Amino acid sequence: MTPPPAAPTPGPAYDPLTPPPPPPTRRKPRTKLIAASWGAGGLVLGLILGSVGTQSDDTPAVTLPSAASTTASTTEDPATPSPSAVEPTTEPADDEPTPTPDAAAEGSRSAPFTIGETVGNEDWSVTLGEPTEAWKRVKAENQFNDPPADGFEFYLVPVTATYIGDESGFAWLDLRVKFVGADGVTYEDRCGMIPDDLDDVGELYEGGVAKGNTCVVVPEGAEGLWTLTAGWSDPVFFVAGS
Repeated sequence: MTPPPAAPTPGPAYDPLTPPPPPPTRRKPRTKLIAASWGAGGLVLGLILGSVGTQSDDTPAVTLPSAASTTASTTEDPATPSPSAVEPTTEPADDEPTPTPDAAAEGSRSAPFTIGETVGNEDWSVTLGEPTEAWKRVKAENQFNDPPADGFEFYLVPVTATYIGDESGFAWLDLRVKFVGADGVTYEDRCGMIPDDLDDVGELYEGGVAKGNTCVVVPEGAEGLWTLTAGWSDPVFFVAGS
């Protein structure tokens, strides 16, 4: 005799046209990991609290870093170089030589000629003689000559001038002798009638020579230089002998 078929097991009813819901997702067991993390954190927290609890009540809670810790921190931080690591900057050397000042022009106030040296231009060749104090000679030339003012002297300067130009010239008109004192002042006043006056020499042509004296009023005992001007040229300077 055949046993009757087993009765069907009751289950959830669903629409045969609707797919069954997916089985529930199983969650991973995180309980142990969280517990382990809390366990490690608790251990660290316990160590910190234990360390704080063992400190003396007299010890401040915050202390400045020691020199050793500061040095270690500075060494580990590559963004902040130590002062010893900074190399000093050096300006590049200037290879250009220092210019040498030009030498003073001959015959200038800084580099005067010596009395007795012959100088000239395209028209004249001139030599000055040694200047001398000359009141007695000037007075002897004309008794009506006035003496120099107080603090001044008469100085005669011998002049020898040769005309070398293409036309003609007058020494008394073209040549002028003056005195420049150490005070920077130019003195050029004349002394009156003088012996062998250069002004008495007439017109000269090429090769003609004029010899005579010129006289200048200068400060008594003054030091300075003598100048000669020929025509419109700049003056040249002379220093008298000692």
